[in-house]
Amino acid sequence: MKKLLNQPSDVVREMLEGIALQAPNVVILGDENVLVRRDIPEPQSRPVALISGGGSGHEPAHGGYVGAGMLSAVVCGEVFTSPPTDAVLAAIRATAGPKGALLIVKNYTGDRLNFGLAAELARAQGIPVEVVIVADDVALRAHAEKHQRRGIAGTVLIHKIAGAAAARGASLDVVAATARDAAANLGTMGVALDGCTLPGMAQSSFTLNDDEIELGLGIHGEKGVERSAPLPADELTEALLVNVLEDLAIQRGERVVLLVNGLGATPQMELDIVLRAAYTSLRRREVRVERAWAGTLLSALNMPGCSISLMRVDDSRLALLDAATEAHAWPGKGCINPTIRLDVASGAIHEECVAKTLDASRAAWAARAKAALDAVAQALVQNEARLTELDALAGDGDLGASMHRAADAASALPVEVLGTAPQALAALGASLRRAIAGSSGPFYATALLRASRVLADTPEPTAQEWAQAWRGAIEAISELGGAKAGDRTMIDALAPAVEAFEEALRNGQAVQQAFSAAVAAAGHGAQATAHMHPRVGRASYLGKRAIGSPDGGAVAVAYWLAALGPFVGK
Repeated sequence: MKKLLNQPSDVVREMLEGIALQAPNVVILGDENVLVRRDIPEPQSRPVALISGGGSGHEPAHGGYVGAGMLSAVVCGEVFTSPPTDAVLAAIRATAGPKGALLIVKNYTGDRLNFGLAAELARAQGIPVEVVIVADDVALRAHAEKHQRRGIAGTVLIHKIAGAAAARGASLDVVAATARDAAANLGTMGVALDGCTLPGMAQSSFTLNDDEIELGLGIHGEKGVERSAPLPADELTEALLVNVLEDLAIQRGERVVLLVNGLGATPQMELDIVLRAAYTSLRRREVRVERAWAGTLLSALNMPGCSISLMRVDDSRLALLDAATEAHAWPGKGCINPTIRLDVASGAIHEECVAKTLDASRAAWAARAKAALDAVAQALVQNEARLTELDALAGDGDLGASMHRAADAASALPVEVLGTAPQALAALGASLRRAIAGSSGPFYATALLRASRVLADTPEPTAQEWAQAWRGAIEAISELGGAKAGDRTMIDALAPAVEAFEEALRNGQAVQQAFSAAVAAAGHGAQATAHMHPRVGRASYLGKRAIGSPDGGAVAVAYWLAALGPFVGK
């Protein structure tokens, strides 16, 4: 497994040095793997010290939560390993004043033992210390009592609440009671899409097949409580959420905060989708979501997956969550946007493109055009995987999805906008412009718009007039993107196709035969791009490395031209 590391034994110390370099309010405590606030007051005026930690590999926890308004110190063990007792004791001594210290501990045996022993040693030295255990993992509810459950991502919310209470000057008893009460109203459940890999290890802690996910995992690479088939995001979110809601017995009308936490290798895009699904589900249940966050707050190295946390709140607890903090990894207030959509007139199809009524001849032409577009759409959808594969070899792999959206847009066009050739081309261009992102949308929209203009006064073009429009479309693409024949683009399928079409027509062949020649030429042209050196577009960045596979855009042209074949000349 490739990692950006030096020696595996040095990762924690080097990580802490990197964190401290980015956080002027944080320093490393001597030779201990402990981060403390730089701005801690003199002992007699110190508030209750907030100390947490555990094994490393959960970044930005725990170092990201050191700062005024959250933690006074964190104690970092080796990766997925509890820190030693003496390091915890050193953190207590460095940060606690007469008001004492609160230790916030995730419910794992090693953490409870080492933090618990450090608390006893500190008490023996006259330092008041309380310990709060967080055990928010509801996945184990069928197998373990609440005090036996693991502590996972919801712990970050306890850091924030307790830190804000301490910053207000509350006593140790009050801060501890506030944290315990919050932890009692907190539940979390996670899902892994695969395992994670420890530094120095060649393999992950466990592996999942493409048709498996792990529900109810821990944050140290432990397997979950149930393995199932992958689910769409909405269904998976519901499965996690139901467990949390049932465990906390949250009822209609209650107020909660929502945290969607990434486990280290989950894109923010996917976390936001899960948050959307969870928020929608809670609203449907008439549960009031007061705050919501989606991000990687407590990870499991490079594990793909997420967890969902809910916490009951009232005005007092919300105020603690909203209080200011200097901890750089806290994601902010998490305020809910009540209106996320601004409704505007879409203007999906310009009025001039729409015929008010279609006479018999126009209706017949439109019906043929509609059937042709449906065939094109079907061909693009059927070949989505191949187009994705080709595009991934030279770009970002989005061509298949783009062509699928193009297919959906083409199929959705109402027959009323297809009454004449220029109207049909303009309407299709406008629809594709909105449906396709990236470069494909502008290219196809420009080409169709130019072709529509060429045929502006020709409701039902002849074959030669179609060829002129085809030429105009190619010129528009070339002008827009700077490509020409031989540059390994869609033009390398379009240009030989129109040339073959025109030549066949000049030789007296029927339109259907001429178009068959065009389809064959497009296919040959697309395959020939496999041996071309790319000179424009994203593939040009690869240079010779792109040679060997045909251009996806050219292959897409060959697919949709072939789909049009049965409808040409009839």
